Amino acid sequence: MTDQLRSALALAVLVSRAGSAQARVLSAPPEPSLLSITRQWSRASSLGDLREVRAGPGYLELRVWGGFGLATRTQGVVLRRAAGQWSAFLAQVMRCEMQIPKAVGDTASRATMQRYTAEARRQCGTSLTDVGPGAFIVITDSLVVDRLSAPDSVVEHAWTAAVRAGVLRLPGHVERSRVVDDAFMYVVELRSGGDYRASVIEHVEPPESEADRQVRDVYAAVSRTLRPEQLLKP
Repeated sequence: MTDQLRSALALAVLVSRAGSAQARVLSAPPEPSLLSITRQWSRASSLGDLREVRAGPGYLELRVWGGFGLATRTQGVVLRRAAGQWSAFLAQVMRCEMQIPKAVGDTASRATMQRYTAEARRQCGTSLTDVGPGAFIVITDSLVVDRLSAPDSVVEHAWTAAVRAGVLRLPGHVERSRVVDDAFMYVVELRSGGDYRASVIEHVEPPESEADRQVRDVYAAVSRTLRPEQLLKP
C-alpha cells in the first residue's frame, strides 16, 4: 500500500465514523481497511456511499474494486438493479495533483487546503511536468464514473455468475499467517435492499482459502461487462 493510500485511509476512517449508515451491515472487514477509502471515493462521486443509498426492497448493487498496489491502477465495476432495470458502471480512480508555493502549503488552513484539493480534482489526469524547487504538491484522488454499454442481459448474467461464484458467502476478510505486502487487493461491496455486506481480500497465488477462490471468481464474473481494453488483471 502506498503512503498516499495510508494517509487517505486514516482520513477516511474519521469521515466514515462521522456519518450514519442507513443500511444494516451484515458483514464487513475490521477497520482500518481499504473499504474506508472506497467509501470516501464513492461519497465524493456520483455513486454515493453504498451504505447510505436509499434502496427499496428490490434494489441490488454490487461494487467490485480491484487494484490498490504500487504498480497497478485501481478501478471498480458496479452492477445495479433499480426499478427492475439492470445497469453497469466503471469507476476509475484518477490521481489529481497541483503545485502551490511551499510557504502557502506549509501555513494553509484546513479550509484553504480543501479549496486547493478541489482545484486539484478539476485538473485530474494532468501530470505535473515542471515542478519548482520551492513547490508544495497537493495530491488527491478522484473517481471517474462512466456507464458501461453492456446490455441488460449481460449485466444480469454477470450478477448471476457472481452469486454462483459465492459473493453472498464472502467473509469480511481472510486471516493470514503472513503479511501480504503490496498485493493486488479486492474490495467487494453488496447492497441488497436494506442489507449491506463488504469484504477486503488480498489476491494470493495460489489461493489459500475458499474465500480467495471465491473473490477471484466474483471479480472475473463482473469483468464480463467490460471491453478487453478496460480489463484490469491481478
